[in-house]
Amino acid sequence: MHVVFLSSDKARERILSEAFVAGVKAHGDTYEVHRLQPEPVTYEQADAVCMVGVKSKELFRGHVRAGVHVVMLDKGYSRHAVSGAVRAWEYWRVAVDAHHPTHYLDRIARPSDRFERLKLDVKPWRKKGEHVVFAGSSAKYHSFYDLPDPTRYAYKMLRRLSGQTSRRLVYRPKPSWKDAEPIAGSDYSEGGSIADVLEGAHALVTHGSNACFEAVISGVPCIITGDAVAKNISSHDCEDIENLRLATDEERMQWLSNLSYCQWTMREMLSGEAWQYIRPEIYG
Repeated sequence: MHVVFLSSDKARERILSEAFVAGVKAHGDTYEVHRLQPEPVTYEQADAVCMVGVKSKELFRGHVRAGVHVVMLDKGYSRHAVSGAVRAWEYWRVAVDAHHPTHYLDRIARPSDRFERLKLDVKPWRKKGEHVVFAGSSAKYHSFYDLPDPTRYAYKMLRRLSGQTSRRLVYRPKPSWKDAEPIAGSDYSEGGSIADVLEGAHALVTHGSNACFEAVISGVPCIITGDAVAKNISSHDCEDIENLRLATDEERMQWLSNLSYCQWTMREMLSGEAWQYIRPEIYG
């Protein structure tokens, strides 16, 4: 297999690319590392192209049209920080041909060993809460998914929710998106942690925010209107806000176990362990 890794000039992406292709090489596959170009370039000679984040829908779609698989990497679902000069995370999530691995996440029942290493305290499902959180995404994410402006989209979703529940609504925009603004009819959550916002929540609603991972761990049911990672164990429509799907404990723990095999450390990429599990997904 021939792999092309596309990296920006960010230090953490360069380090990530070096670790990733070392793992590819450890399995006898060939690779190239290229700097991202201002205009999308399709590498038709590759079997798989790796990219970090939702930088360019044109770049992603161009490779899909050319029959080249796309491996997308982004910040891990469990974001344990790595100390040091370069801002980074211990885990990086990996999905093949999508931003999240939802389309194949349940195909193989993984053991719980990797999830247990995270030492996360999974709370029982909350059966009753006071408010509903809508977790927004960035303009870059909305562009990738052909969604309206994030504020317009949030307004629309909050209005739909207000017609389905009398519970207090809380708008939590993506913290790193600097153009967010309050929306009438909802409380505005800026600053603080997502854990604070989830305290006492009845549900979390989102199209694609990773806040749904934190919600599932905290025992807060979700409504996923897009392809956010909790989609497979959640409700999907705002009309379900008072009749939320609660996955069984076994379903939730299996989902967490499977998901832990979709995020990897730099060391695991460098050794080739990560590529050992990613490579078969490219062949479907």
